[in-house]
Amino acid sequence: MNLLKIKDIPAALRGNDVNDTRSFSSPREFIWLILLPLSSLVFSLGFACATPLAAFGALAAVALSKRDGLILCGAVWLVNQVVGYTLLGYSWNINSVSWGLALGGATILASLASRWIYRRSKTHYLFRLIVAFIAAFAVFQVGLYLVELFVLGGVQDSTGEIVTRILAINASAFVGLLALHWLAVSLGFIRVAAEAHTSTPAVASRPAA
Repeated sequence: MNLLKIKDIPAALRGNDVNDTRSFSSPREFIWLILLPLSSLVFSLGFACATPLAAFGALAAVALSKRDGLILCGAVWLVNQVVGYTLLGYSWNINSVSWGLALGGATILASLASRWIYRRSKTHYLFRLIVAFIAAFAVFQVGLYLVELFVLGGVQDSTGEIVTRILAINASAFVGLLALHWLAVSLGFIRVAAEAHTSTPAVASRPAA
């Protein structure tokens, strides 16, 4: 398999890099964009409110164009809410609806922040991924905390134990989603624009020993 490599990282894992703003265009790529939100069904059924929305936001930031990333974030959030209100029995009240809207807004903000950090970082690619995920998770949690504090009237859902559990779930999900993305590109299900990886010499070149 002929994979482009930059600093020993397969291009298949890199997704849409710093200068690549190409959106999905082929039928198979649209199918992939649909399959990603559907995969969140597993998380929604297994973790309910702890669905790793920040992980999906980070994946959208590092692997998709801005448009497709926002579509993915919105679709994952919608799947989570539909599952919650139809299968998990979420209560139809102001608090529940407000919490759902907060989750959607926090996911979008987390992805945008992650994208901004990722595209401006000139560090090693693996470090960029880590920083992008940390940015997404931090913005996501801070956004929810502020909504809890000023809108929902309490921060009982933001204890250290709960946040640590959510961090572990999101970190594991992010690694798994990156692996799925790499597999999809490796199998030719989606394409990676090679020119995006040759246009940033600071990232592509290996520093002298």
